[in-house]
Amino acid sequence: MANWTRRQVLSGSASLAGLAMGNVLSFGTVRAADRPDLPIPVELRADSKGVIRLRAQRGEVVFRPGVKTPTFGVNGPYLGPAVRVRRGDTVVMDVTNALDQDITMHWHGLEIPGDVDGGPYSLIRPGSSWKAQLAIDQPAATCWFHPHVYPTTAELVVKGLAGLFLIDDEEADALPLPKRWGVDDIPVVLQDRRFNTDGTIFHRFNLPAVTTGYVGDTVLVNGARYPQARTARGWLRLRLLNGSNARTFRLALSDNRPMFVVGSDGGLLANPVELEELVLYAGERYEVLVDGRDGTAFDLVTRPVDQMAMKLPPFDRDLPLLTLRPDGAEGSGTLPDTLVTLPPLVADLPPVSQQLVMGMRLDDKGMAQFRSAGLMDMDKSGHMDPAVVEKVVKLIVGEPALPIAERLGANDVNGAPFELGVVPIHADINRDLRWLISEGDDRMYHPVHIHGCQFRILKLDGKAPPEHMAGWKDMAPVLDGGSCEIQVRFRHPATKEFPFMAHCHNLEHEDSGMMTDFTVS
Repeated sequence: MANWTRRQVLSGSASLAGLAMGNVLSFGTVRAADRPDLPIPVELRADSKGVIRLRAQRGEVVFRPGVKTPTFGVNGPYLGPAVRVRRGDTVVMDVTNALDQDITMHWHGLEIPGDVDGGPYSLIRPGSSWKAQLAIDQPAATCWFHPHVYPTTAELVVKGLAGLFLIDDEEADALPLPKRWGVDDIPVVLQDRRFNTDGTIFHRFNLPAVTTGYVGDTVLVNGARYPQARTARGWLRLRLLNGSNARTFRLALSDNRPMFVVGSDGGLLANPVELEELVLYAGERYEVLVDGRDGTAFDLVTRPVDQMAMKLPPFDRDLPLLTLRPDGAEGSGTLPDTLVTLPPLVADLPPVSQQLVMGMRLDDKGMAQFRSAGLMDMDKSGHMDPAVVEKVVKLIVGEPALPIAERLGANDVNGAPFELGVVPIHADINRDLRWLISEGDDRMYHPVHIHGCQFRILKLDGKAPPEHMAGWKDMAPVLDGGSCEIQVRFRHPATKEFPFMAHCHNLEHEDSGMMTDFTVS
């Protein structure tokens, strides 16, 4: 069966044809209403032997009426289940590759050794399986999983290989947060996609892609276009994941009700943080609470972002992504005044021991293309010019793929494009370290992910981080020539054979050289 809950089957939001065939889903085609229900991924826990089985497979999804799109998925046609574990568990992830190309499976956000991290050195060949034993010893958090093959991560993710990885613990259990999965605890996986005329998902590693990253024109929420979620009437917990290859979302609520951030990448915050807008970079996660006690429907929207080529329509204005209808039974969760106790920052942290500088080698050529098409002038004017939009879109979809050698040398970290087997960085195990992440003179958006750890941001662009970014993080946003200084401790080893990675989570940047390896011992 596909990855959808019994509640969805009973409500008719999962296609009967899809359920019968097992590898085809059609969002919203059974119900009379035009709007699909928000798909809720099935929670997947370990069996009696402590094993969690994942299968990467092909599928088909009807994203647009009458058009079947070939996709990849995990245990289903598109995306995957919500893997659920508890702190203190030891589980075996048993991953089978039913595709005709290599994959890996990376557990993004987990603090585990390098040999089970699922990086590009842990290839799973077609028809093969890989078992990784994970000892879960970190706070409750919303993490995720996705392939990490070099240089095809972007292609695999854009076709649908990704899913949530949720960690629970006693401290989070004791809080009165909403906890009913799919009722008042709502997963929200945001992805932008662009479709070819034949329904296939567009992806091409051309000059625009290695410059700005993937530019979609359609947002999928849990794999559905502008769905609606009927929820409990009360406080709602939204587990937000930006699963896009490159796009940044600037999230708000359509009626301007506030969001209360309660958790970041690696766990809950010390206290809720009230925000009217929340910027969510590619790969980031936040948990937010929203007050739905009035029972009034509202939309989650994204507002325009000053990211290269990412304000093309329909992202040039507030774009509704998901309608929340809190008109169900009364919810029991509430917004606590305090959450969890975070350890204090280390007072005597040593000086910077490692710098990571994100570099771009073809951005001048890429920017010249966009400039020639009129993109920069249009952005400055604040008005969409249909003729310019057409030229820019033609660049994005029409420019030929770069030769592989040119593509793999398009970007770098510390002046060197990524090369498999080259491990230039070492970090001491179980030591509190200070690292500095920055970018060259390109001023692009670089959400940087570091494997094998959860860190704390000390300074963002030379200043203390915003309150909602002061907790556990594994993503460090670097943009507009800025920098991010972090306190990090690696608790697990990583060898030269199975090193950890540090890379830009703009997947087109990552797959064109903006990544580096490091060992821990």
